[in-house]
Amino acid sequence: MSGFGVINKFGSIRVGIDIPTIEVRYEHLNVEAEAYVGSRALPTFLNFVTNMVESFFTSLHILSGKKKHVTILKDVSGIIKPRRMALLLGPPSSGKTTLLLALSGKLDPSLKLSGRVTYNGHGMNEFVPQRTAAYISQHDVHIGEMTVRETLAFSARCQGVGTRHDLLSELARREKEAKIKPDPDIDVYMKAAATGGQEASLVTDYVLKILGLDICADTIMGDEMLRGYNKILVYTLFKQYLVLLLINQMSSGLFRAIAALGRNMIVAGTFGSFALLVLFALGGFILSRNDIKDWWIWGYWISPLMYGQNAIMVNEFLGNSWNHFTPNSNKTLGIQILESRGFFTHAYWYWIGIGALIGFMFLFNIIYTLALAYLNPFEKPQTAITEESKGGMPDRRAREDELTRLVMWSKAIYKVNVLYTNQENWLSELERLIARNKQLIAELGNPAPGSKDLHFPTQYSQSLLVQCLACLWKQHWSYWRNPPYTAVRFLSTTVIAVMFGTMFWGLGGKYSSRQDLFNAIGSMYNAVLFMGIQNSTSVQPVVAIERTVFYRERAAGMYSALPYAIAQVIIELPYIFVQATSYSVIVYAMMGFEWTIGKFFWYIFFMYFTLCYYTFYGMMAVAITPNHHVASVVSAAFYGIWNLFSGFVIARPSIPVWWRWYYWACPVAWTIYGLVASQFGDITNVMKSENKSVQEFIRSYFGIKHDFIGVCAIMVSGFAVLFVLIFAVSIKAFNFQRR
Repeated sequence: MSGFGVINKFGSIRVGIDIPTIEVRYEHLNVEAEAYVGSRALPTFLNFVTNMVESFFTSLHILSGKKKHVTILKDVSGIIKPRRMALLLGPPSSGKTTLLLALSGKLDPSLKLSGRVTYNGHGMNEFVPQRTAAYISQHDVHIGEMTVRETLAFSARCQGVGTRHDLLSELARREKEAKIKPDPDIDVYMKAAATGGQEASLVTDYVLKILGLDICADTIMGDEMLRGYNKILVYTLFKQYLVLLLINQMSSGLFRAIAALGRNMIVAGTFGSFALLVLFALGGFILSRNDIKDWWIWGYWISPLMYGQNAIMVNEFLGNSWNHFTPNSNKTLGIQILESRGFFTHAYWYWIGIGALIGFMFLFNIIYTLALAYLNPFEKPQTAITEESKGGMPDRRAREDELTRLVMWSKAIYKVNVLYTNQENWLSELERLIARNKQLIAELGNPAPGSKDLHFPTQYSQSLLVQCLACLWKQHWSYWRNPPYTAVRFLSTTVIAVMFGTMFWGLGGKYSSRQDLFNAIGSMYNAVLFMGIQNSTSVQPVVAIERTVFYRERAAGMYSALPYAIAQVIIELPYIFVQATSYSVIVYAMMGFEWTIGKFFWYIFFMYFTLCYYTFYGMMAVAITPNHHVASVVSAAFYGIWNLFSGFVIARPSIPVWWRWYYWACPVAWTIYGLVASQFGDITNVMKSENKSVQEFIRSYFGIKHDFIGVCAIMVSGFAVLFVLIFAVSIKAFNFQRR
């Protein structure tokens, strides 16, 4: 026991200080809930969709709910005495966590609670339970970049130090009056605190000493990230940089708001991509303002990117560099460019954009704050309740067995307490155990006479094929029962397809002008970019968790790295196929592309393999990095590079020669090339605004040829295979497990 602990336990008694204690009583406690039982309680893809539809119709009183009444705790009573450790035992799903949450005042409001819980005779409504008791989860929720000391100091700053400092001060005073020599540690800290304003620091050091954390007080708490990074913003006086600065701050607030509203990494990532898709598609760059449908024009006016983009555009194209007239026109070149793409042509739109960005910045941060304050985490997965055990308590024999185990554990704890109270007995018992262990080591270290070394003909008990089938079977259930990943991704894809169809309604068959063609190609570019990034980011936390399980099972000799990698890749293929097919059918029909077997096949082909290589790229990024946080940072850099060299933002003929090589190394560029060539590369209709055919225009402007489709197909599928191979090799070669 530390010096602080001795003083707290014995020194205070010697000088007559009575430390406050709390006795917790709970009487006739009952907790009930409405929940699905049996197979409906399993978190499968089908149940996720069924429950969502059923909840909708139940809220309209069209259907009656299928949830059953379940009793979690029934007539539970007991007392938790102060200065004692209480051991709570019970089988899985017996209500241990529910009882602890009820006692600490953290029970889910959706549960029905009855009975009485008191702290020193006071009901839970007479004080703030969270200031008196805490439920400590098994998951670490600390800031990884802070030290142990800083973490406790932060808690002291937020919650105060209570009466602990006063107790220590009073203890030191009474010991001095009683001429009791104080503990040297407490004496040093009290002298340090005498300078004033050091109460929080003193109590922090006091807690560190009691918990034995003083030796690692200045150690980083740590998390999955090795280190964070700082973002430096350079403020300049140029108007263009001011817009970029505000866009950066607005986007930071937007991402924080999405994370707080999503409350789950996969859900936030999926619907964050969905929100960005809306803001980006209706910001005036992908789809011209003049071509936005009436039923979507509201999205244009609420898009922060629209205001930022118009501010940048008018600031640039109304400047002196563009203030000259072209032949046969009474408008400057800058105004002509702005009008051709549907941007505003008045200088005051710069200040409108600045004001709007400031407003959005405050709005998103307010949403972020309110979401943290009022939204609770999503409910955690719970054990499925079978029909046979629903509503019933264990029989009498089971209760007797449980009581017997409880008594045995109580006796064991009592013996441990006795050992701790008698130091001499404890030391002698420890020495006896050490001697016995040494004797066992010596005996077991020598093989028995006639024994042989263990030998196995193969490293793994099953063949490669059996390992692959077993891993695939496991992955099937892992994916099928992970609706936050599979179902949310499918539903968001369907919603995005319908949105794109309504945004770009009928534009697939329009190519009489340059802007018409840009609109159609913009829909392809937008879909590839956002759906691909969504797949890549959403798969990363899933693979990171699966990889942790893989490390443990591989160490146990269950299977090798190759079957795991094969199963992880194969299980994605049918889900991606359903995703790509549903999107392609909806968008192809609503946009009005030409209905031929060849063109429709190529559209699905390129969408499918594009989603494949994005998904496998996300898996690969996790495999070559320590965790999915680092993988997301690394991936984000390549997303930006792929976007820049996709051939839409800057057409290939306009890319500088010394950078053009990366266009051919960019997988997104091959996708855009294949989609554009397959849909428009063979159209010989003359474009009225260009005086040339569609085929000639895309060849001269984008550098795209129709007879290159086959090469595009090989390259797009080749990138998917390449990322799969790197993923498999990395899984086998790298091991980032630290414990």
